[in-house]
Amino acid sequence: MKKFVGCLVCAGVLVSGVFGGYSGVHAEETSAIEKEVNNSPSSTLYEKRGYTLVVIKGVDDPAIDPIIDEFVNLYFKVYPKLVKKYAANPKEHSREVTLEFDPQYDGVAYADNGKIVVSTNWILDNPDDVALFTHELTHLAQAYPTYNDQTWWITEGIADYARYVYGPHNGDWRLPEEVKDTDNYDSGYRVTARFLLWITQNKNHFAVDIINRALQYDIFDLRLFKVITGKSVEDLWEEYRENPEVRTDY
Repeated sequence: MKKFVGCLVCAGVLVSGVFGGYSGVHAEETSAIEKEVNNSPSSTLYEKRGYTLVVIKGVDDPAIDPIIDEFVNLYFKVYPKLVKKYAANPKEHSREVTLEFDPQYDGVAYADNGKIVVSTNWILDNPDDVALFTHELTHLAQAYPTYNDQTWWITEGIADYARYVYGPHNGDWRLPEEVKDTDNYDSGYRVTARFLLWITQNKNHFAVDIINRALQYDIFDLRLFKVITGKSVEDLWEEYRENPEVRTDY
């Protein structure tokens, strides 16, 4: 237990940015991005204030063009904030992202190793769901070394929490308005995001920051909730269920 608490203290210190984190972009990575643009006629390179976004259009449909414009604007508005807030070492974190609209992908979106893939069919059918990009960009900033049965729910919960915080809120997406009997703290996504919002408003304003650092350094454990709030996650959830009110701003 002493070792675990000691690690959590380190994670708390990391919130202030004292220690280092993940390495940034190297010259060979930049060359790879430039090569990707040169090899794909449907790719466009955008650069602004040290951040780079490569967009692979993936489909010859003029309806995607205004959507791409929204994604590009959102990237330069939100990603610097996400890097500053969630990256282990913001100064060295990669500032290069590839965004591909894939007509063959039958999911919604995913992020992996500096690249975000969005289903062309989904975004054309749901053009207001631009904030899914904020969720996926959060994953790139998180850069957690582990994603498994023990961590997926909190990983996705933080990403949806960030989506709520940074928006945009121009679609139907909202945090749940009530807690269902089938919900649990580890339900993930919007359910967990709302729970995290409740914790930050009622228990510890820095809860998400500390949990994020613990995940980045692969020391996340459910006991962390008691360390930062004084209550176990199970007790927190029961209190939340009894009085789940949160302040929201859409």
